[in-house]
Amino acid sequence: MSTADIQISDEEALQNFLLDIDCLDELLPWTKRFNLFDILKISRTEIRHSNMLGWLLNPNENHGLGDALLKSILQDVVRADSSRYDVFETLLMDLYSFSVYREWKNIDLLLISSTERCAIAIENKIGSHEHDNQLARYRKTLESDYPQYRKIYLYLTPDGEEPSDAENWSTLTYENVMEFLSELRNSIEMTPDVALVIDNYLDVLRRDIVEDQKLVEVCNKIYAKHKKALDLIFEHKTDSRTQLIEAVRAALTRLSEEGVIEFFREESTNTFLQFYTAKMNDYLIPLQTPNSSWGNEHVYNYWIGIREDQLCGVFEIGGWNIPDEEMEKMQRIIDLTKPSDKRRESFRYKRIFRTGWHQVEEADSYDDAVYNCVKRIVATLLKKEENLLKQLENKS
Repeated sequence: MSTADIQISDEEALQNFLLDIDCLDELLPWTKRFNLFDILKISRTEIRHSNMLGWLLNPNENHGLGDALLKSILQDVVRADSSRYDVFETLLMDLYSFSVYREWKNIDLLLISSTERCAIAIENKIGSHEHDNQLARYRKTLESDYPQYRKIYLYLTPDGEEPSDAENWSTLTYENVMEFLSELRNSIEMTPDVALVIDNYLDVLRRDIVEDQKLVEVCNKIYAKHKKALDLIFEHKTDSRTQLIEAVRAALTRLSEEGVIEFFREESTNTFLQFYTAKMNDYLIPLQTPNSSWGNEHVYNYWIGIREDQLCGVFEIGGWNIPDEEMEKMQRIIDLTKPSDKRRESFRYKRIFRTGWHQVEEADSYDDAVYNCVKRIVATLLKKEENLLKQLENKS
C-alpha cells in the first residue's frame, strides 16, 4: 500500500474515484462495442473457436477470403521451420482442393486434399492443455489412415506452448492468426455481414485470447491511481466472484504452507492475488526498498487471473527502479521469450508468459475444487519457470 493510500480514509478514496470517474472512459474501446460472440456467450469456448477457424480456413466457404488465411499460416509455419517442410511442395499446393473436417477422430481440425495427397491437422488449445499424449495419438491415427499422404501437424495455443510431440508438431499461436486475419481484413473487400463477424472475432482474440497489452496498461494505470477505492469496491462486493477469490487465496496459503510457493496473505487483495517462488527470487533479487512497479520489493510477480469459474496463471516482470544488473537479467528473459518486443527497457509491467484458462471442476468441496485448479496452474507455471531458468543458465 502506498503512502498516499495510508493518508486518506476509505470515504476520501471513494470520493476521489467518483470525482475522477471519467478515467474509466479509456476502457470504452473494449467495453462499448457490440460483439456477437459475447451475446452468445461463446467468446472463450474452445470448440466455438475451432468452428470459427474451420470456416475461415476453408477456401471454398462464403467469407470471401479464399485461401488467403490458410496460405498465410502455411507460409509462416514453413518460414519458421524450413528444414521440416519442403518450401515449394508446401506453398505451391492447390489449397482450394482441401476439405475441412471438425472433430475427425477427435482431431479439432483436419484439412484433407486427395489431389495434393496432403493432410493438415490442427489441435486447438485455449483453456486447457494437452493430455493423454493426444498429439502422438492423433499423429499415429493419421499415419494409419493416410499412410501415403504428406502430413502437417499444427499445435495452436494462445502463447506458443511447446507441443509434447515437438519432433512432429509445429507451434502456431493465436497472435499469428490474429495478425494474418487483421491484415486480410484491411486488404480484402468483404460483404458487411462477413466484415462484422470477422471484426467481432478479432476483438475477441485481442481481448480474451491474445493478451491486449494496451488493455493491460490502461487497467494497471486506473488501478494504480485508485487502488484503495477499487480494492474497497471489490472487497465489499458480495457475489460468486468474491467466494472464488477467497477460495483462491486459501489455496495459495495452503501451497505456501506446503513450501511450493511464497504467498503473503496480508499483501493480497481482491484484485491482485500475487505470489513468488524461491528460485525466481534467486534470479530476480528483491529490491532493498519497496519501490518496484508494484510498490513492494519484488521486481516480478506470479498472479492468478480470475473470470467467472475459470482461473489462469501469469508471470510478469516490472521495469521500474531496477538496478542495472537486474535489468540485464530481465533483458535476457525478454530475449528468450519476446525477441521481437520493441519496448525492451522502458516499461512498467511486461507479461512474459501465462497458462491457459483452467476450469474449476465440480467436486464435493468447493474449496478443494479451487485448490486442485490452483495447484494445476502453479505446477504449470513452475514448469515454465524451470524451463526458462534452464535456458538462461545455458545462455550464460
